[in-house]
Amino acid sequence: MSKCRVRLIYWLVLVFVSVGGGVAVDVALKTQAFPWWLRLLGLAGMLLARYPLQRTGRILKDRGEAEEWGCTTHLVTDDIYQCVRHPHHLGVGIFMTGLGLLIGHIWSFLFITVAQWAWVLAFLLIVEEPELAEKFGEAYNVYRRRVPMLLANPRCLARIMSQPLDRGES
Repeated sequence: MSKCRVRLIYWLVLVFVSVGGGVAVDVALKTQAFPWWLRLLGLAGMLLARYPLQRTGRILKDRGEAEEWGCTTHLVTDDIYQCVRHPHHLGVGIFMTGLGLLIGHIWSFLFITVAQWAWVLAFLLIVEEPELAEKFGEAYNVYRRRVPMLLANPRCLARIMSQPLDRGES
């Protein structure tokens, strides 16, 4: 089994453990639900996360010469990747934070949010950034100095997300 598929399985296990653990603690402690507007904010976050997730999937499929799901052989630096180096991971973090809010109890929110953002940051810092630097060399180092890892400029994201996806090369 490829390393990319193994990583996906690890992440899915983390999702089930963090969601299940949080819900179990909330049920056991009978915690009070969040107000409706906060849960609605969670739903909005989940819906908002769909855009960078879908866009990065299309970009990597069209331009990334995907080896398999989650891996690429081509450094993509245009479109949403000019705003943030890891838009897919940003989308996953926002989606999972939204899910925690939508479930709407404190322990579920904390378990899901902390576990997911810890996974995203640890994976990016320990695994993906070094792999990309090794795979793409100086081109990636130049890109890394120019584009933030996760904290994208909101204006850049809004500009890119308002444009149709360009199916050309980077």
